[in-house]
Amino acid sequence: MLNYIFQKTKYPSEAQKNKQEGRVILQFVVDKSGKVKNPTVLRSVSPSLDKEAIRIVKSFPVWTPGDQNGQKVAVYQTIPIAFKWEPVGNDSANWKVTEKTLVVIDGVSMPKKFNISILNTSKLTSAVAVRPFPKEEKQKLIEKYGRQAADGVLLITTNKYDMYYTMADSTGCKEDATTPKFIGGNEQMLKLIADSIHYPFSAKELKIEGKVFVRFRIDKTGKICDTKVLKSLEYFLDKEAVRVINTLPDWTPGKQCDKNVDIFVTMPVNFKITPDSTEKPVWNVTEKTVILLDGERLPSIFDLNWLNYTNLSSYKVLEPNTPEITKKLVSKYGKDAVNGVVLIGTKEIK
Repeated sequence: MLNYIFQKTKYPSEAQKNKQEGRVILQFVVDKSGKVKNPTVLRSVSPSLDKEAIRIVKSFPVWTPGDQNGQKVAVYQTIPIAFKWEPVGNDSANWKVTEKTLVVIDGVSMPKKFNISILNTSKLTSAVAVRPFPKEEKQKLIEKYGRQAADGVLLITTNKYDMYYTMADSTGCKEDATTPKFIGGNEQMLKLIADSIHYPFSAKELKIEGKVFVRFRIDKTGKICDTKVLKSLEYFLDKEAVRVINTLPDWTPGKQCDKNVDIFVTMPVNFKITPDSTEKPVWNVTEKTVILLDGERLPSIFDLNWLNYTNLSSYKVLEPNTPEITKKLVSKYGKDAVNGVVLIGTKEIK
């Protein structure tokens, strides 16, 4: 989808003339048959860029529709389409993202020839292609990211906490809203949630783990309202997720045009059973695990949840379960392999 948007974008002459740029945020519906319908602008940049963003979305091919309890359902999607103004030139006009383009995710450079088709776009918040033109811009990219940036940079940001924000209602104001904030930050909030969970006995006995996705409203005073389950895991875990969210302290409310506004927050509540001290520890992938993509090691920030597994040719996990296996892993993949190894292979997407 990222490549599709980039290739289909035609910078409006009016926006080019006025040096307009920015992110147009759009919402649309993918219906039960996978067709894209009703694109609307949630955040405007200019009339001409808004119009181009809507044109791009209307041109989308058919999607794989959403699924709920085995039934196809219509689902809202929200995506940003970024426009970056650049001087018109033949070289710039012919430039496009290729395997030589440096991919930077959350500020960290990926290995050469990183295959962006392996990324799950639902886990991304933005993707902006920076052309290496004019010469001054190219030099800036090289100074910041190294020689590989000479062929341009694709800047990607991810949704680290799986949190999504939507306006509760329209104010008619075109200014971008600021999202509500948990006092102390998201890391502190997640810790508070984890410490507050009383794992339901039945779910624990059945060893049910996973995520309950909830949606709640942060009102104009910062209070949590209307908490409900969007994606269920198990009856008692669903109830516990709602209870925990409702016990959170007040937030700093969202704002738009200097006025407090109601904003919906969608996020997961994670349930994971703490192993009994008498049980054998279960190995899990950590930031220290060696992750190899087509033989190239990925940075420690790379999250396996970013993967679109349907676009992989192979996926193999090598667990350091015994001293013998650990020794072999270290011998082949280096000392960090004591934390396990994940081997990922890609296939060319046409």
